[in-house]
Amino acid sequence: MPNVKLPSGVDLYYESHGQGEPLVLVPSTAYSSDVWKPSQIPLAHSLNLILFDPRGCGRSVAMQEVFTIEQMAVDIVALMDHLETPSAHLLGHSMGGRIALSMTENFPGRVKSLIMAASGSGPAARLGADCIPGLPHRLVLEMVELGFEKFIYNEICESDTFFTEDYRRHNRDKVEEFYRLAWATHAKLPEFIHLCMARHNFEGTHRLGDVKAPTLVLIGDADRSGSNHVAQSQVLADRIPGAVMKILHGQSHGFFWQAPEETNAVILDWVKQHS
Repeated sequence: MPNVKLPSGVDLYYESHGQGEPLVLVPSTAYSSDVWKPSQIPLAHSLNLILFDPRGCGRSVAMQEVFTIEQMAVDIVALMDHLETPSAHLLGHSMGGRIALSMTENFPGRVKSLIMAASGSGPAARLGADCIPGLPHRLVLEMVELGFEKFIYNEICESDTFFTEDYRRHNRDKVEEFYRLAWATHAKLPEFIHLCMARHNFEGTHRLGDVKAPTLVLIGDADRSGSNHVAQSQVLADRIPGAVMKILHGQSHGFFWQAPEETNAVILDWVKQHS
């Protein structure tokens, strides 16, 4: 699949799979589009999946040195223009949800529906020390103590962040395989810092009432490590008009890979309802 130089200032890698209703998948912090391939590609039997590497990740190269969530939302709009796609359904995972939210708030006519998957709207929706804009203390400390690659490995393979303890115990090979897949095209350290700065300085909470697109808030009930995405998801569900909240039981941040069949069924049902 090609890279395309977009007017938003990024040489963007993207892929398009299948036909039907367009669904743009926006990955979590520093991940490339490759993370969707083990589990979400089957959705292309029913939908047109649009995958891409966000600026600074994988095969995409940004022309600017400073990244913002708003910039990355404009990248999606520019990609949709390139693909001659007037509007699409958006699914954003974690930081990808912030990007999708920003696009929904600023380009409402381009969004058919929105899925906020294990995501949030900014520091104002967070609890404790994480309510302060900027890089959180715990993130900086962990990277300094562990080193960058070990930090990413630990988050995926050793913590409850993406996979529950029970799943890691019984499916160690699958967890390790996912780590290898994600790390192969993961953003490098300089870009990772830029992405984290963008993530923690974005604030869309005050505009949640402006979201008009049908919105599904999708969250695992065990996704409470670190910044507590369960609590952040509740804010989204409470403040986005008409939002529907779906809780995946026994799941943490990585339900796309831990429970792909259940997750894909929810996604497909939602898109079909709002096509």
